[in-house]
Amino acid sequence: MTRTLLSRSALVVCLLALLAVPTASARSDDAARLQLVWPAQGTVTSRFGEQRGSSVHDGIDIGMLRNLRLTAVGAGVVRKAGYVGGYAGYGQIVVLGLPGGYTAVYAHLSRVAVKPGQRVRQGQRLGLAGCTGSCSGTHLHFEVRRSGAQLNPLRFLG
Repeated sequence: MTRTLLSRSALVVCLLALLAVPTASARSDDAARLQLVWPAQGTVTSRFGEQRGSSVHDGIDIGMLRNLRLTAVGAGVVRKAGYVGGYAGYGQIVVLGLPGGYTAVYAHLSRVAVKPGQRVRQGQRLGLAGCTGSCSGTHLHFEVRRSGAQLNPLRFLG
């Protein structure tokens, strides 16, 4: 009898532990809530989390040769545009406020086509890719952030 009670107790503990483990859908809840379109046409040349000397890459790089047009990944409000303090090495940027407290950061732009406070639609032109700031060729450095933390943009891009 004692052995049966222990077995049942162990089974209950295991089942409760399994219920506490987040499912795949719960872990990707952020991505399910924030569905973004690609900000540019090009090739991902550097991925989120790659080691770069003593630092880790906090976004993705999209190499671009022909169509340099950059577009809004989602509807939102432009928070910052142009050369902005606090973004050393990013060159000209656009920071787009998105629903749910997310922001999208576009860096190294050659031309900015929006102003802070401007509302934009998903797919609306924000500027042109370039090589301003610290860069080695024409590309877009793109980040998704929430509460100051960088998130892997590939989780959100569809």
